[in-house]
Amino acid sequence: MDTRPGETELHAWVDGQLAPRRAAEVAQWLAAHPDEAARVAAWQAQRAGLQALHAGLLDEPAPPHLARALIAPPRRARRFEALAAGLLLALGALLGYGAAEWRRPPAVAAQAAAPGFVREAMAAHAVYVPEQRHPVEVDAAQQAHLVQWLSKRLGAPLRVPVLDDEGLRLVGGRLLPGEAGQARAQFMYEDAQGRRATLYVSVLGSAAAPGASAPAAFQWGGDGPTHSFYWVDGRQGYALSADLPRARLQALATAVYRQLEAPAGLPGAGGNPQPGGPAH
Repeated sequence: MDTRPGETELHAWVDGQLAPRRAAEVAQWLAAHPDEAARVAAWQAQRAGLQALHAGLLDEPAPPHLARALIAPPRRARRFEALAAGLLLALGALLGYGAAEWRRPPAVAAQAAAPGFVREAMAAHAVYVPEQRHPVEVDAAQQAHLVQWLSKRLGAPLRVPVLDDEGLRLVGGRLLPGEAGQARAQFMYEDAQGRRATLYVSVLGSAAAPGASAPAAFQWGGDGPTHSFYWVDGRQGYALSADLPRARLQALATAVYRQLEAPAGLPGAGGNPQPGGPAH
């Protein structure tokens, strides 16, 4: 992406208001411009601070003068409506959402509630799946190098699930930027009809509690024709995205999860495990 995003677009990116494709383009531009990325990161920190500082406002009782307005004569109804609308707008600004957040359709609100890495995964899917000449940085013929390189950049040993029995072959993978400058990995698969699925892998900031053994729970996310099943296992977050029916994508996600859970070197384990065991 060569065109600099405007200030309005950068603020919209921080607030999660850009379309997935444009959000991915802005993320790529920021990755190539560290000074601007640092400025935007400061906005993100300020936004988080405002949210934390004013989170309790929504639980506070209405001020007495507003409460009295609720039982005011009808002739004051319009004045109260204007006051109430102003209060909602002010609260929205303080919490970093803006007035549009109150009118979001349920599907959009659910997508915004998904973890950041899921939104990144769907944006990356939308950007790279249509590519015909350069869908990946490193193709499947160099899978050993691909896994070693991405494992080093993410700081965790990665494994690539083998989905041949599910009708999908590995195309290859690429390195992508995530939030706060963190590295992400994307592996791309393709079926005989040319339909593609992507597995997005992120390393999260905190590990699961020691001894935690509960299985990861799949969550469903969607944005237009693209759907994702995502889950968190230990310190790693996964999102499998494709333009496929829910049942088909869930079957693929289950196959991926089982392979990633299998001990390295045993039947069912994904290809090319790296020294150090599974990435959990």
